[in-house]
Amino acid sequence: MFIQFLSQINRLLFFKVMLFVVMLALLANNAISQQIKKDLWTINAIDTTNYTPAYLGNGIVGLRSQKSGLGAERVVINGLYDRSPLGDYVRLINNYNPVNIKIVFSDKKELQFGEKVKDWKQTLKLKEAILETSYIYGTQLEVKTQMVALRNLPMATMVIYEFKALEDIEFTVLNAIAVPDRSKALGVYKTNLNYGLYSLSTTIKEKIPVMSAAFPTETGNDCISGANTFFFNGQTPQLNYVKLNNFKQQLSFSVKLKKGEKYSFCMLSAFTHSQFTSDPYNDAVRICSRDYNLGYKHLMANHKAAWAKLWESDIEIEGDDEAQIDARLALYSLYASIAKGFELSIPPTGLAETGWGGHIFWDAELWMYPPMLVMQPSLAASMVDFRYNTLGQAKKRAAQFGYQGAMYPWESDLQGNECTPIAYKLDMNEHHVTADVAISAWNYYKVTKDRLWLQQRGFPLIREIAEFWVSRASKDEKGNYHIKNVVGPDEYHEDVDDDAFTNGAVKVVLDAAIESAKLLNEQINPDWQNVSKGMVILKHKDGYTLQNSQYTGQRIKQADVNLLAFPLDLITDKTQILKDLQYYEPKIDPNGPSMSYSVLATSYARMGQAGKAYQLYQKGYQPNRKAPFGFISEKPGKSVTVFCTGYGGMLQTIIFGFAGMKIGEDGLYQEKANLPLHWKKLTLKMSGKEDIVCSPSK
Repeated sequence: MFIQFLSQINRLLFFKVMLFVVMLALLANNAISQQIKKDLWTINAIDTTNYTPAYLGNGIVGLRSQKSGLGAERVVINGLYDRSPLGDYVRLINNYNPVNIKIVFSDKKELQFGEKVKDWKQTLKLKEAILETSYIYGTQLEVKTQMVALRNLPMATMVIYEFKALEDIEFTVLNAIAVPDRSKALGVYKTNLNYGLYSLSTTIKEKIPVMSAAFPTETGNDCISGANTFFFNGQTPQLNYVKLNNFKQQLSFSVKLKKGEKYSFCMLSAFTHSQFTSDPYNDAVRICSRDYNLGYKHLMANHKAAWAKLWESDIEIEGDDEAQIDARLALYSLYASIAKGFELSIPPTGLAETGWGGHIFWDAELWMYPPMLVMQPSLAASMVDFRYNTLGQAKKRAAQFGYQGAMYPWESDLQGNECTPIAYKLDMNEHHVTADVAISAWNYYKVTKDRLWLQQRGFPLIREIAEFWVSRASKDEKGNYHIKNVVGPDEYHEDVDDDAFTNGAVKVVLDAAIESAKLLNEQINPDWQNVSKGMVILKHKDGYTLQNSQYTGQRIKQADVNLLAFPLDLITDKTQILKDLQYYEPKIDPNGPSMSYSVLATSYARMGQAGKAYQLYQKGYQPNRKAPFGFISEKPGKSVTVFCTGYGGMLQTIIFGFAGMKIGEDGLYQEKANLPLHWKKLTLKMSGKEDIVCSPSK
């Protein structure tokens, strides 16, 4: 009996021990699971099928990745437009790419991305804006790279290379800088290729190896310049420079490794041009020398710190990991496309590529600007200040076509010139962009309450735009005002009268002019009030708001009428909003631009229909995601990425729809959150302000 009793005790103890072990294992697995779930800052790619490049940017330089990780597929430089070789179309600079290396083995064969590559992986780290690449190349090398567009040095990019020998090996690293042939350019600038060793100071013996280049634009009136320098871990190898021809140069060095040995170095590329400096030839070299003596790890640390500062303004979503990643990817894409201190705006595809020439559209004001105004007001200031800086040209453009005030171009370069290709008619009549500019300025004041800015910049801009609309409007015999012969957001219908969004935006602008004038004790033009009160918004006999006087129910390219409810807040009656939503949703072309469904989603969320809102929210971008990183394109099919316009729409649904934020006379405030039921919590983190925490409606 006693032995049997002991045996029972032993079995009981064994059971308890095993239960304890299982509980520990479950807790450990849960901790790991929680850790993985909380790591919603990285996007991993392991499949190169249908590869769409990753995007890195710092507001001045944009990079598109290569599978190999050895360089950039494309570089886009902000701040200067260059002419197309085949005509008069101007686009942001994308014909200069020094971010590249080649690996040539001792048998003269070059490392080629293909069958020899295995265990390939790329990781886009959103929090640090770093793209990491790793793979095994045959039996020869393990390759690892890190690529960044330096946030702390916005005219520079950096790639860190690390190679591990899998066998005794020799190879040569080659970096080439090529420039286009501008020998026929008639301006003051000439092509210049150069290599030199530059002293850091009179007391430091080490010299900086810099290969630089400069070349004129096609007209010769401007100059693009760049330079590459290298950081070596340990002794600097012998560097071999050769000028291959008048338009291409190359720097190379050799590496010899025993099996298991590692070798690493860093390449920094600098970019500038004559719109940023009167000395582009030398400023590129100066950028290379910035903190060179402190090393590339110092530059990388400051880059990470700068992005950490940006991410103090973040959107946190609990309960939907996919939505969390996509929201951060949207913020990341906008943050990567603009920088402080330059007073530039954001093109539709940021600096990822030069879709639509990299011109500035209404996309900036209506789609990208509102979330930036909430999350990063200082970057939003850059966007609206860009429009103020081009006000003089907008006034000339209005006078050119017989109007008063200021008329902004449909597609703007950085001087405010019209850049729409002449084959398109939109630049002549798609005038709502001019209203969108004034609305963004008025909203900037409402959110920031910066009265001095309003007096010096905001009101002068709003006033001139109000004068334009007074001259653009026509009065009928009943005393009503009309805007005739326009193109609204729905570009499938040209030369219509009384487009709903255009007329509604005019009312908002004229009211903003009146209110801002009152605040500043400025003179009010009585026509502002007359035109605003008399501006017609057409309504169909069946009760829905009519898109324009000629509209009879055809398919539309994108939202128009629905913009009156959001973001204009002109239609506030829920019955009317719902009627307009239900009528126009099926009319929207499913192959059109992605923003429309985000507008509808925002209005549904604001009315408390979170389920319908979430369905449309996903419909607005999910079909547009491209493998392997999930960047969205303009349309579901093959089209340009990264579509920052669509990202702006996504973020507006989250901020102004699900979180219930509004911009009113007293600034930014929360009305009522309406979250999708599976979202456990939504938090808007805005640097320097108290977090906005939202829970799902019961």
